[in-house]
Parts: sequence; structure tokens; C-alpha cells
Amino acid sequence: MDRKKSKLTTKIILPADAWYDEKRKNADKVNRSAKYWGFPVRLRNSGIYQGKGVPEKYNKIFFNSENYPEKAVYREDHSILNQPIGPSANSLIGQGIKVHAKGSITDVPGVLVGHAEDKSGRTGCTVILYPEGAVPGVDVRGGYPGTEQTDAIKPGTATDLIQGVLLTGGSNFGLAATAGVVNWLAEHGYGTPTGVGPLPTVPAAVIFDLYYAKGSPRPDAQLGYKAAKAAKAGSVAQGSVGAGAGATVGKIYGTPMKGGVGTASWQIPGGPIVAAIVVVNALGDIWDHDHIIAGALEPDGKFVNQTRAILEGIPPMPSSIRNRSTTIAVIATTAKLDKAEAGRIATLAHDGMARAISPVHIQADGDTIFCIATGTDTSGLIGNAAVTAVGTVAAVVLEQAIVRGVKAAQAQIKHQQSTK
Repeated sequence: MDRKKSKLTTKIILPADAWYDEKRKNADKVNRSAKYWGFPVRLRNSGIYQGKGVPEKYNKIFFNSENYPEKAVYREDHSILNQPIGPSANSLIGQGIKVHAKGSITDVPGVLVGHAEDKSGRTGCTVILYPEGAVPGVDVRGGYPGTEQTDAIKPGTATDLIQGVLLTGGSNFGLAATAGVVNWLAEHGYGTPTGVGPLPTVPAAVIFDLYYAKGSPRPDAQLGYKAAKAAKAGSVAQGSVGAGAGATVGKIYGTPMKGGVGTASWQIPGGPIVAAIVVVNALGDIWDHDHIIAGALEPDGKFVNQTRAILEGIPPMPSSIRNRSTTIAVIATTAKLDKAEAGRIATLAHDGMARAISPVHIQADGDTIFCIATGTDTSGLIGNAAVTAVGTVAAVVLEQAIVRGVKAAQAQIKHQQSTK
């Protein structure tokens, strides 16, 4: 029987073949749409995962773009998370052309970054300063946040400008380091003028690193002052430095791995610069496109894939100090924004966090993103258009910063092991 006749007699052939034939037609339709619009489309049908394989012919992924001819890719593992959790920014921006954000948050003129660690090297502070004053925004998504002065910078409040942001270890104890940053800024004449001298505003967020720090002294005003004093323009150290000294990732199941500080930047052609710095201290795994680069480990050293474990019904660990966490970040941009718009940029940037971390924003996370807008851009990009453009890029650079920070921390561990 030729194919044309088989289509006409679908009802009388075997149910499995009829089912496959229908799915094939749907795949053809998707491919035609992809050709028309010029972007890649993934169609996957891996069945209901119950520990059993799915017939190989049903497990196809179809790619179509000007860079990828039509082809079918077969997978040996048929579980639902054999494929990426969601679309990576790199596959969305430029229609499949990879976008690699370069540089650091100090690519925004006037932004300074300083790190300081405790002598133990297991906890520390990272300070992001814009002494002349920037428009702030913030969005807190996690269920276990540790923050300071986030209410003071929300729309409708009197605080129009801030002089910096503190990202710190030490959980709630680490908020004491804010005083050191404020004192350093005041000593150098930065802050809102008052009759008794300048009054700097420095909101802060903490990560929970107490378990990793193992009794090390917590960040205090002295350490915060040290970080502010070390703040400078130029290259920014990444990995296990500053607030990332005690950062870890992958804490729902298995054995965690090291997290750290990462940064990245991007300039919209003819428009504002958008940059990110992040302290990656996540309960979830860290994903770079379609694969895990750091996260919970099984005894044999393989990744657990915590999202898949949850989907397959494996109960998460009970809440304890070991699985409290938080990923905190700052987006800096030269765009002209008001506080409401800066807050929306922080909201949109969480998309980048969700692309790189899974699970994320859960009850034991305190995930927080700040935005600081310097307003020095002269391109004329303002209002809703600026929020859309800057917010989209903010998610991309934050995703990149998360990946870069974790990779830097892992590279440092390998270097330490090789030099022993």
C-alpha cells in the first residue's frame, strides 16, 4: 500500500501506526511554519515517563532554520527532562545565533565593584557603588529573603537615588556590613545632603552561607567598609570571591557544588548599556542551555537533575538549614528610568534567573534583584520602549552572569586541586 492510500485508510490500520502517522503530520506542519517564519522550532513527544522506554520512532526532535537543515535527532534517554527545561536566551536572540554577553557590570560608566572576604575565605561581601546616585528598583521573588531598605526604594517613597548596593554572605547577620559601606560613602562626601552631612542610601541583600562558612566570623561593618574601600572600575573578579566565597548550588537532593560571583554586560546597538552582577547561591541546578554545569551530585559524581527528580515523584529533603539558599543580583544600566521602570527591569531580569536555575524562587530561596539606572544614555530610548528593551537584555546578561560565575568557581577548585 502506498503512502497516499495509507492516509486514506488510517482508520483500519494498526492504532500505533495511525497514532504515529498523525504525529508525523503535525511535525510537518510545525516544520512548514518554522520555514515560513525563519526560526527553529522543537517538537518533542517523549510519552509519559514511567521508567519504561518509548518506541524510538516517537522520540524525535525536528529543527528547522536557515542554519539547520531539516533533520531528526534520536535520544537514548526518553525521560521528560532529556531536553532543555525551557528556551535559552541564546536560542531566542538572533534567531538561533548565540549571544555571548561580555565584560562586566563596570562597563556601565561610574559603577564600581569591591570584594572583601573573611580570613577563612568562606564568607564575604560584594559592594556595587555608584557614588553620584542612581535611580533604584527592586524585585524580591524568593520565599526566604534577607534584605534591607527594599521598601525605601519602591515607587512612592522619598528616596529617589541610592549610592550603592551591598550583596553579602552571613544571612541576616551579614546585614551589619551595610553600616561599613554607608560610613565609607559618607566619609567621602557621597549621599543625600543634610544639615549634618551626607546621608548615603545602600540597600542590601544576603545569601544563606552559614552552613558552608562553618562558624567563620560573619560579615560586619568592618568587612563592609573594606569592600567599599576596594571598590574600583575595570575588571571584576568572579567565582569564589566576595559574597560568593561561601556560595553553593544544588541543595534539594544529593551533594552541593560550589557557586560564586558572576558578571556580564551588553550594549544595545545605539542605545544603553545593560549589565549584571550576581551571587549564585541556589537550591536549584545551574543550566547552560540544555545541560547542567553545576548542581546536586549523586554518590557516583553524576548530576541528580533535581527538576527531573521532582517530576518523577522523589520527595525533596525536609526543610533544614542545609537547604536554605538565595541568589541575589544587581542590574546596572545607563538607561533613563524612573523608580517604577527600574523596578520593572528588576522583574524582567528574573526571567534570566529562571532560565539558568531550576528549580528557582521556591520557599527556601530569597532570590532578589536590584536595578540601578544612571540615566547617562543619550539615545532617546525612554518609557515603555526602554523597559522592554532593557528588561529583555537584563534577563540575557543575568543568565550569562550566572553561568560565568559558576564556571569561574569550578575552575578555581580545579586549579587548587592541581596545585596541591
